[in-house]
Amino acid sequence: MIDIIWLIIVPLLAGFSLFFIDLYLPKLKGIFILSNGLLIFLLSISLLIKVIDHPLIYNLGNWKQGLGISLIVDPLGGLLAVLITFISFIILSYSLSYIQINQLKYYTLLFLLITGMLGMVLTGDLFNLYVFFEITSIISYVLVAFNKKDIAFEASFKYMIIGSISGILILLAIILIYQSTGTLNLAQLVITAKNIPLKLKQVIAVLLLIGFGSKFALVPLHTWLPDAHSTAPSSISALLSGVVIKVFLYALLRVLFVIFRVEELLALKLNLVFLYGGVITLLTGHLLAYRQNNLKRLLAYSSIAQIGYILIGIGVFNAAGLEGAIYHIINHAVVKGVLFMTAGILILKAKKKDIADLKGIAYQLPLSSFIFTISALNIVGLPPFNSFISKWILTTAALKAGFIIPAISILIGSLISLSYYLKIIILFYTKVTEKINIISIPYQLQLGPLLLSLSYLPLAFFPDFLLLFIKKAPLFLLKPINYHNILLGGEKWLGLFG
Repeated sequence: MIDIIWLIIVPLLAGFSLFFIDLYLPKLKGIFILSNGLLIFLLSISLLIKVIDHPLIYNLGNWKQGLGISLIVDPLGGLLAVLITFISFIILSYSLSYIQINQLKYYTLLFLLITGMLGMVLTGDLFNLYVFFEITSIISYVLVAFNKKDIAFEASFKYMIIGSISGILILLAIILIYQSTGTLNLAQLVITAKNIPLKLKQVIAVLLLIGFGSKFALVPLHTWLPDAHSTAPSSISALLSGVVIKVFLYALLRVLFVIFRVEELLALKLNLVFLYGGVITLLTGHLLAYRQNNLKRLLAYSSIAQIGYILIGIGVFNAAGLEGAIYHIINHAVVKGVLFMTAGILILKAKKKDIADLKGIAYQLPLSSFIFTISALNIVGLPPFNSFISKWILTTAALKAGFIIPAISILIGSLISLSYYLKIIILFYTKVTEKINIISIPYQLQLGPLLLSLSYLPLAFFPDFLLLFIKKAPLFLLKPINYHNILLGGEKWLGLFG
């Protein structure tokens, strides 16, 4: 389907076309940015609707399937593509009022980042997965340092060093896979990966876990994230926390479930690595968040904790656990995007990042403070918010599978997060005699987080529609033969137990 390639071409062309728009039609720059953001969002929705019953494939250059470069959209990839483009569109609109300097550079990089992320979730081979991985990584390093402050350069440099090491490890894993199988095509690897010796598979698994784990902040590989997310512009923090780290997690899952059969993953105890790695990541993130005085740094550590919830769902290694993990990926992306954007507005108003300096700010910025408040209660997992649903699915999946400690850790983590978010909310609504700096906040700046927060309603009250797509995702992860059959034109799409 030609629609798939356009999902990558449009943001790529938009990024490079901005120079000419800025040069010859500067007054139309905002319209150009928003229209392209909206276009890729609509393209992703169109693709997602089409893939609920059957994945879509596009072979570049009309090469025979399995030989050339293939792009594929299955239910999981389609969901992530919509998530990427939806969050990106909101952030593009938010940035029009938030970013006042180097706009041409900023939006060019942002569109290239969107291209890289979409490429990672749509590619059908390891070579292009690595190419898009590097594009996404390099653009992320640059955007973290966008403010050109010493602390931002330091955070970006740390991020780049850790990211470069992870890239080398992933590349080494890909080389080992190719040497053993003679192919980089993911669909073909479903069959040919059976020829990889088990000991070599163990090495590949370690390389992939460390490589990708450092990119999505698996504890103890998380040290770069608090600095990077807290020093980047709030719009970039929202994108990094909301979708970028999730794309790296998706890439790990896609490759692992192609190379390893579920029985092999269980034999190697990789489910326990996800489960208890998730528990450690969850509790570490929340405990460190509780100690923070800087608002954005607190949100960054909270993002680490949320990755822990997702890893627990993956570690259950059944359909229910994966459904909960995917649901929480979506919930966290939306809610943390709102939290970082509203934090950016509140900090812009107060001209300070420390939580103590935001005392009474709700009386200066009632709308942004209210949006932050409901978003904080949402991410904690209180009913009736959408995060409660995903945490409930994760908890029940863990309990039914007999994993008591991970289930209890979900509850403990939620209680810790409730304590530090309540502390912030109470501070926001505490009256002060001394007024915070009076600085005008454009209404357009508050429109982005407001629109994104409205998505809580369908996510919380109409989850069945979303679950139609989410429930199809395990068919490709737990049963990778489906990926092989459909991409290479083989047999029918099999059920989990068929």
